Parts: sequence; structure tokens; C-alpha cells
Amino acid sequence: MSIILYLFYAILTIAYVRQFLRLLLSLSYNFKRKRNQPVVYPKISIIVPAYNEEKTICACLQSLKNLDYPNYEVVVVDDGSTDRTFEVASQFGTAKVIRQKNMGKPNALNNGVLAADGEIILTVDADTTIDRYALRWIAARFGVNKRLGAVAGNVKINKEKSLLNAVQSAEYAIGINLVRKGQSVLGSVLIVPGPVAALRREAIACAGFFSDDTFAEDFDVTLKIIKSGYLVEYEEASMAYTDAPKNIEDLIKQRRRWYRGMIQALEKHSDMYFNGRYGSAGMFGVPNLWFDAVSPFLNIGLLLVTLLLWLFTGDIQFSLVGIAVYLMLSLGVGIVGLSLEPNPEKRNYLALPLLIVYNTFLEGIRIMSLTEELVNIIMDWEKPRR
Repeated sequence: MSIILYLFYAILTIAYVRQFLRLLLSLSYNFKRKRNQPVVYPKISIIVPAYNEEKTICACLQSLKNLDYPNYEVVVVDDGSTDRTFEVASQFGTAKVIRQKNMGKPNALNNGVLAADGEIILTVDADTTIDRYALRWIAARFGVNKRLGAVAGNVKINKEKSLLNAVQSAEYAIGINLVRKGQSVLGSVLIVPGPVAALRREAIACAGFFSDDTFAEDFDVTLKIIKSGYLVEYEEASMAYTDAPKNIEDLIKQRRRWYRGMIQALEKHSDMYFNGRYGSAGMFGVPNLWFDAVSPFLNIGLLLVTLLLWLFTGDIQFSLVGIAVYLMLSLGVGIVGLSLEPNPEKRNYLALPLLIVYNTFLEGIRIMSLTEELVNIIMDWEKPRR
């Protein structure tokens, strides 16, 4: 009986500590951060890989046309689209449009980089629009720190009138951007997201460009940049608005690709685990991501231990109080995290309680993805329905 009780305490304590650390690190990011205007304006090449995106690429390119930055170019790489993506993109005279046979997103990005001549490369997904001032904040980051190899932008969800869209918007703010703030404070940002990823051109070259041997080319290239000796940071003011899955089926497809890609990249770069050569990214960042990959099993363990306590003692009240306190703590962290976001949305606060159920659903997808990867089930890259 005492062993079960100690196990319950241990699991719950880990959960408490992780939530407190997320809160403290995100607060530290906002209090320490200085917003500097760029002193110089390096040329930024914006690469837009596109495959069958005729319905979204017009809005994307229009947002890029309206950017407030004096020195940039746009390069669209049509990855063998079978619709009118190439024709729609070609209507924007300010963009250089390249057409290639279908070779996948990493190859499209590489061809875009080779066709561009900017000092900074910004990758933007074709279903994403960029905030008017995003490039200025990126330039300021790179101008201050010459060792900086990449900057992760702030990805937000295009607002739609659906419950799933609202919950995903809250998840991006709390489950992704809040975490990146803490990683940035610790110097261990490990993913520059495809919708708004800024990379120093020389860092991409040192990293060997983008690879197509994982489902997470953005995660993979970030790790390679870190291993090449560069730093990676997060810039919350550099905002991008991307389309989110509109139904459960597309959400499952997206997250299976994310989670399996993350596991593939972690396995590929296993030499970083607890390796002081890579600083806090090796000692803290990569091990923490492995913890995230297996955390659903820890949460299941917490529920099983709660059930065992009830079976052996007949008293479940103590366990439920511990879990309730954790849920309240999570809610408090969510409220603070949303308040720290630039341009916080009111609907995100209302969606916070729903994240409990939503995150449990995502944990099920994580378990499925990890199992599929372990038994090497083949999976294709599937696009969401437009």
C-alpha cells in the first residue's frame, strides 16, 4: 500500500513541478525581453513551398506583399501541384515562382534557398499569413546576436467559428508558444515551426540544408543548426496566422505526422542526449522532449495509481483532491500564459477548461503514434482537406 502511495506522490509531484517551471520561465521571458528595432536591415528571402494550395496561396502572398520591411524577396516553389497553384502564384509579380516535379516539402525548401540570395531565410507555409511587422522583429533578433542561427516565430490559428478551432487556438498559445518562451529563456528552443521559421543562411548551409528522412523537417534542421554551434531563440512579436485542421480526421492526421516526426528526429539525433557539448539543448531540451513523448503513459499511470488507491483503501477522496489541485494549477498557468500573449483572444480563456478533454485526446494520438513508430508502420504525408 505504501509503495502505491509513494508512486502517486512522485507522479503528481513531477506534474506540479513541470507546471510551476512553465509558469516561471514564461514570466521570465516577458520580463527580461527587450524589444529593439533593427539597426540594420539584412535582406530576407521568404520561401513558400506549395503543393495544391490554390485556395490559400493568394492570401499568403498578399500578406507577404504588404510586409513593412525595406529589404526582402519572395520565392514560391510549386512542388508539382496538380491544381492552379502555379498560375495563382504567378499572378503576383513581386514573387519569384519556381516549378519543380513533386519531390516533397524539404526538397522544395532547399530549391527555394538555392534560388534566393538573402542573408536570412524565412520559411512560410502556403496556408499562412504573416503579420505586417514580423520581419522587423526577426531582423532585430539576428542583428543583436551574431551567433543566432534561427528564430522561431509565434504561430497563431486563423480564427473560425467552430469549437475545434477555438480549442486549437488556446492549445497553440499554451501548449506550444508558452513552452517556447521557457525554452528560449533556457537557450533550448528545438523547433522553428514551418509557418514562420527564420534561419540564417550560413547556418542552413552548415547544417546540410533540409532533409527528407523524417516527417519533421523543421525539427530536424533546428537540431542540425544547434549541433553546428548556433543558438536558437523564440520571438513572440513575429506572428503568423495559419489554417488549423477543421475536423477530427484531419487533426489526427496532422498530429500523427508531428508526433512520429518528433520521434524520428529524436532518434536521428540521439547523440545530443545529455551531451554538454550542445549546452542546455542537449542537457535539458532534448531529454524534456523525450519526456513529452512518453508523458501520456505517465498520465495513464497516475490514473491507474488513483484507481489502485481506491481499490485498496476504499477512499478515493485524497487522490481526487490531488488531481483537482493539479487541474486548477494548470488552469491558472493557462490564464497567465494567455495574458502574456501579444493580442490575446477572449475566446481562448473560455476554451481553457476544454483543454483537459482535448489534451487527453491528443495523448491518445501520441500513444498511437509512438506505437506505430516502434513497429515501423508505413505512413504517407497526407494533406488536410480544403
